[in-house]
Amino acid sequence: MLLDAHADADAHADADADADADTDRGPDLTTRARSTRPTGRAAVPFTTAETSAAVDLLASPEGGGLLPRHPVVREADGTVVAWSIRMILADPEGGPPRSPRMLARAAEQGRLFRIRAGVYAEPESWNAAFPAQRHLATAFAIAATRRRNPSVFCRETALLFHGLGFWSVPTSVCSRARTLGDSGHQRPSRPEGMRYAPFLEARHLKPKQWRRLAESVGGAASPFLWGTERIVLAGVPVVVERMALVLADAIPRMDPVEAAAILDALMSGRRTGAGDHGKGRIATWSEESLDALWGLSVSVTSAQRLRARTRFASPETDSAGESASRVVIRDLGFEMPELQHSVHDQQGRLIGIADFWWKERRLVGEFDGLTKYLGRASYSGRSAEDVVTAEKVREDSIRAQGNGMVRWLASDVRTPVRLEAKLRQAKVPYAPLAT
Repeated sequence: MLLDAHADADAHADADADADADTDRGPDLTTRARSTRPTGRAAVPFTTAETSAAVDLLASPEGGGLLPRHPVVREADGTVVAWSIRMILADPEGGPPRSPRMLARAAEQGRLFRIRAGVYAEPESWNAAFPAQRHLATAFAIAATRRRNPSVFCRETALLFHGLGFWSVPTSVCSRARTLGDSGHQRPSRPEGMRYAPFLEARHLKPKQWRRLAESVGGAASPFLWGTERIVLAGVPVVVERMALVLADAIPRMDPVEAAAILDALMSGRRTGAGDHGKGRIATWSEESLDALWGLSVSVTSAQRLRARTRFASPETDSAGESASRVVIRDLGFEMPELQHSVHDQQGRLIGIADFWWKERRLVGEFDGLTKYLGRASYSGRSAEDVVTAEKVREDSIRAQGNGMVRWLASDVRTPVRLEAKLRQAKVPYAPLAT
């Protein structure tokens, strides 16, 4: 789960930058030595070169990254279809207003779901949507209620708007609080018949370090909106922090598995978000670009954690499940495998590309995501039967070359003891102990 367990403490981020950065819930092996963590207010000791590199990155196309196209359209009758969810706004921009009393009555009768004040969703499409689609639709509903003073979406929600997906969908919509009193959580009610409740909103103050950086580059006139991008979806303005700021803030807080899924996708240019963003490419980030994020860190602790996670990132994974597998394999103490290894037959013909490869054991490792087998929803578009048959032929061909194979599922990655049992049974070697 990605919900910040110390979100309320985050409201006091300006008083203690390190406490604000130390909200990571994941078992990151690079941050276990708590006794060495700086105490009190610990500003990051940026050099002039690091600050300059961060500012240049923030102004670059990859440092922005907001996708201008989203699957949000307004139909002739004023209904908005947002990420496959049919939504009704009581006061749509450029369209005839709806009667609030009639909408409220429809919600009482279960014909509509109230997402936010004046924003409703059709029950069938809401219940059928994927979690990431419901997350973005909730953010859209929040934006629709604050058109005069737009919300600024940050952290995990901003990453979804930038076209990136997660191993596990975030449990809250993240936005910026304008004042300390505006920070905290807002949890909507869950009406009868709604299978999945609207996401709660978690509002966080903007780090003081960024406000100082904004002043240094001439952004003091509007510090709240500094470092943001704006798009208009069905007449609703949506304001999102730029990619570089989002990464510097979110990656150190996230579970290491989630961080790896995001960073690997960035390095490979793989688009993994909801709706129409399930396919295609995004701007590819280099190691140098990821290193430049250091200059945007909000504390020494978060900078150290950010550096460790960006250094572990790889452009060679092909899915969030493979990224998650890498982290779990590392944390279980196994030897790290090669990625995307080409397997050939005796005539030199390519049989397939293995997700993972342990050379000394001549062992192929394969992460099997359910998307591979979901028929029309599969990434190949083939039926489940065709995919299973092709995979069987491929596995037999790989084994015929004297190679072993071990397969695992998403459920194994989410329950590391199960993945460990499979890897041990396949005799995957453990990594040598550090001396």
